[in-house]
Amino acid sequence: FTFRCYSILHSRVTYSTTKMSPPTNSNESYCTFTLASDVTAGGLPSEDEIRADLENTDPNVKKHALKAAIMAMLSGEAMPSILMQVIRFCINSDDKQLKKLCMLYWEVVPKYQEPTSEEILAAASGGAAVQRKMLPEMLLVCNALMNDLNHPNEYVRGSMLRFLCKVKDEEILGPLIPSVKSCLEHRHQYVRKNAALAVFHAHRLHGETLIPDGPDLIAAFIASETDVAARRN
Repeated sequence: FTFRCYSILHSRVTYSTTKMSPPTNSNESYCTFTLASDVTAGGLPSEDEIRADLENTDPNVKKHALKAAIMAMLSGEAMPSILMQVIRFCINSDDKQLKKLCMLYWEVVPKYQEPTSEEILAAASGGAAVQRKMLPEMLLVCNALMNDLNHPNEYVRGSMLRFLCKVKDEEILGPLIPSVKSCLEHRHQYVRKNAALAVFHAHRLHGETLIPDGPDLIAAFIASETDVAARRN
């Protein structure tokens, strides 16, 4: 079962070799990923079943439930009650596969509140444009992302920095910029090179409003970096 979505998956398992057509909407603008077909064996579980499985203490049960939630959302299901379950029971896990699935979930989950009918009508009649309002739960998500950016394990940090290269929301990136900058001076080259990519991505998207010193940071990084792979990135 292949879905095209704005996502990353560091360990990709492919079950289909069908050539896919070019992306046709904003949700199809990045890459293709594939989730194991055993998730849909017998049909996708209901939202209540996914909620219950996410509370399970077995990491494998949680991973299966999170995969099912991702596939259901990509199929058009809203799954609004799943977000808080993921925050409560998955976000702080040390299981590497579950962390990767969480990153995938953060990419597909709606991050903003739906505008009210009054706001839509007002904008349609020439009033103020509808303002995006981030879901309150996303503040908890940002805190968890920051914790991973400051994690003592360099591969957790590096994976989170790679994930941030796919995030386009200024409201999410903004609070994380100080931690991203500090990673440019980390002792491990894997962290430093991914921090440089994250700085480049943030400056390319939001420029002077988010990280105005981006070019200076990258210039200083290139001048002082001794690892060839990090400099090449």
